[in-house]
This record gives sequence, C-alpha cells and structure tokens, in this order.
Amino acid sequence: MIATSALLEQLKYDKSPLISAKHDSEMPSRVREILEEVGDELILKIQLGRTPVQEFPLKLLDLLSDSKFTDKQLELGYDELYHNYLLITIENSRGPNVLQHLLENVEQNTTACIVLKLEKAQRIALKYPMLPDEVKDVYDIPLTPNRPLTLNRLISTASNVDRNFYKYDAGENNMCQTFVENIIDINGLM
Repeated sequence: MIATSALLEQLKYDKSPLISAKHDSEMPSRVREILEEVGDELILKIQLGRTPVQEFPLKLLDLLSDSKFTDKQLELGYDELYHNYLLITIENSRGPNVLQHLLENVEQNTTACIVLKLEKAQRIALKYPMLPDEVKDVYDIPLTPNRPLTLNRLISTASNVDRNFYKYDAGENNMCQTFVENIIDINGLM
C-alpha cells in the first residue's frame, strides 16, 4: 500500500513541485471547475458508497478487456461487483444558511454544507449526487482529528503519489475500487 510518507519520499528525490488537482491538465475540466469553485473548503465528512454493477457494463468491460475482467473477478473471488465512490461533505462558506432563515430556533453557528460524489469510471468525475441510491449503501471513513483536510488537498495528494490515478484498466484491476482505496490510503485516512 502507498502511504503519505511516499509523497514526502518522492519529493526528496524528485524536484518537481506538487501539481494542484485544480490546475492539472490531466484532470477533466468539469472536475477542475468544481475544485476551483469549492476545492479549498474544509471536508466535514467522507463516506464510501457503493452500488451493484449492472450486467450490461460487466459484459462490456469483459469484451473490451479481452476477458481479463472476468478472469480477474474469478481470481479475486468476487461473486458480485460494486461500483465504489466517495461521498464528500464539504463546508459551504459561500452558501446561504437557508434553515437559519426559515427556522427561528436553529443555532446561528450551523454550518452549511455541500455533498459531492468523487468517482472513477473511464474518467474521474466529481459531481453532485443525483440518485437516492447513491446515498443508501454508504460507510463513514473517519477523518484524522486536528488535521484539516480540503477537497483540493485530498485529490492533489492522491494524484501526485498514485502513478495510475488517471488510468482506468479493468484488466489490471485499476478501477473504481483501487481509485477509492488509494485516495483513502495515500491521505492516511485508514
């Protein structure tokens, strides 16, 4: 497993500076736009989400990978496959605190927040969750106390350490599960 110390070790020998995800040309433009807008907000909560992969995408992945996908599934002993993603709740310092205006008895220090879905299919995506199913099967990932983490830092740290951050390869098991696991591990969240 890759650890946060790997980033420090890499920087010791590699004099290239860290590339912020919001300025990384390999990052999809929609993701960069969201990171530019809200990437420096504090992360309040991270959750691992999963949804069962439907049959058609599995057959397509198998076809595109020349059956490597099914071989890897059998090798790893998976009977049902899930698409994994992260639900990231960030502080919304710019947004109105709607509840405070509607309800008189709400505390004035209530924090407004935004929930974003970070995932990797063929490309990395960062978006607002659309379907109720996306918030059903979720598991909390504990944040490190007294160590503030922003969305930009979370993604930039992982993209600078993980050489396969942008690559999607079902045959090499570099898919959504690996993507999510590496982000969590590289940022020292497990």
